[in-house]
Amino acid sequence: MLFTTATGYALRALAALPEDGSYCLAKDLASSLELPGPYLAKILQGLVQADILESVRGPKGGFRLVRPAHRITVGEVVIALEGPNSMDGCIMGFPTCGGDHPCPLHDAWGAVKAQVASSMTEATIRDLQLMDLRNLKEGKARPSDARS
Repeated sequence: MLFTTATGYALRALAALPEDGSYCLAKDLASSLELPGPYLAKILQGLVQADILESVRGPKGGFRLVRPAHRITVGEVVIALEGPNSMDGCIMGFPTCGGDHPCPLHDAWGAVKAQVASSMTEATIRDLQLMDLRNLKEGKARPSDARS
């Protein structure tokens, strides 16, 4: 996996937040997504610090998106959790890899990094929500006992 488990959990949680702007408790998100609750709560707090989520304490509180889902990019989430230089460095781990001393994968990795960076700035949380909806529809359309 290119990014940490925390980033994957964050993207799943953001896509699962209610679209109507209502608050959702971390424990409810964790339960519905089958993720570890305390770990997800810590991740969500990091997203509050990055101004991607807002939170309110109490029984009617929880977390919600600061902006509409179509205005939050996957790249913002990755930067918030992985840091702005998360894709820097040599794919093979060589400390001296660069223009003067490229590793065997330097050029190929550079092209992949550029494509991933471009995709992350274009893909939004809304895109993830739509993907989840498509997957749900496809899952419901298939008979559950149609295994061969």
